[in-house]
Amino acid sequence: MATAIRTRRSHKLFTGEVVPDRLLAEWVELATWAPNHKFTEPWRFTVVPHRALPSLVAAIGRALQAQSDLPAEKSRAQTDKIAAILAGAGGAIAVRQSVHGADPERQREDYAACACAIQNIQLAAWAQGFGSYWTTSDAFIGPALDVFWHKAPGEVLVGVVVLGRAAVENKAVRYKKPEELTIWLDVPEIGV
Repeated sequence: MATAIRTRRSHKLFTGEVVPDRLLAEWVELATWAPNHKFTEPWRFTVVPHRALPSLVAAIGRALQAQSDLPAEKSRAQTDKIAAILAGAGGAIAVRQSVHGADPERQREDYAACACAIQNIQLAAWAQGFGSYWTTSDAFIGPALDVFWHKAPGEVLVGVVVLGRAAVENKAVRYKKPEELTIWLDVPEIGV
């Protein structure tokens, strides 16, 4: 487990190998084992198997063209960039959060649970030799794609995990050591 956590990296270049439906289903099942306070199970999933990726590219292209503030050439360039990423991908999984009421604490907890579910997908894929790329780009999750993702009222899209066999190995990069980011408390220091 420690090796998977330390070596998993985001990948945008994939070989084009199809991710079998059974693996996509397994990764969704593993995602549902993420911790979730009060057992709210806030996650909802839309699976895009390899055969449906062209539909995703087309939906993104239409959404970008519909943006009135986006010049046509920029819309085409963004669509082409996304199409290039998805051309090599083997599938994708969108993770939606079912929002229950207006309680900000509950919403925060449920969002965190969905992020944990995404991490489970990424680690499960990596353990089986597949890379991933979690995107929150408006091009993927903007409101124009709500119908494509089957987003219901009261749901928010947390992100899309693009999956496939990594074409290149991305090396681990660490900017800060854990010691620089951690405070250890000893009981005498906190006056207990």
